[in-house]
Amino acid sequence: MSEKEAYIRKWIGEVSENRPELGGFAVCPYAQNSKTLIVETTIDDIVPEPGHDVIIFIIEDFWRPDQVMKWVSHYNEKFQYYKFFEDLSSRDTFIGGVKTNNEKYNLILCQSKKKLSTIRKKLLQTDYYTYWTEDYLKEILGDDFQYAEKITDEE
Repeated sequence: MSEKEAYIRKWIGEVSENRPELGGFAVCPYAQNSKTLIVETTIDDIVPEPGHDVIIFIIEDFWRPDQVMKWVSHYNEKFQYYKFFEDLSSRDTFIGGVKTNNEKYNLILCQSKKKLSTIRKKLLQTDYYTYWTEDYLKEILGDDFQYAEKITDEE
């Protein structure tokens, strides 16, 4: 295992820990038990591989955040059955005051849209998303934000 992969596996463990600040939820409740593939690659050579819950692509660290986000948009358009997200070393992200980004490497995460939507709908039946800001919810949930709106409207 490379040093980068070891670091990312450690980070997965950290975002899998139940946090009192999040009502006992982990930052990513399904991360620990997910079938995860970690790939070191160039940003222009990302291709999803079926059979994994999440693929974490470790990309070059010289890319500016706006450039990485353009690539993420490109991959979201190119691969219609997958959802891509960036995790940037230079962009701190938080849920309920808990830091979520890995802080060291630029990553592009890839997940099946169908599996991701199923998990999100389960989490929407809990108070997990109440710890998120509305802007972060919109950014991360994307098309699934409509389900969060419906639950929020019902309360």
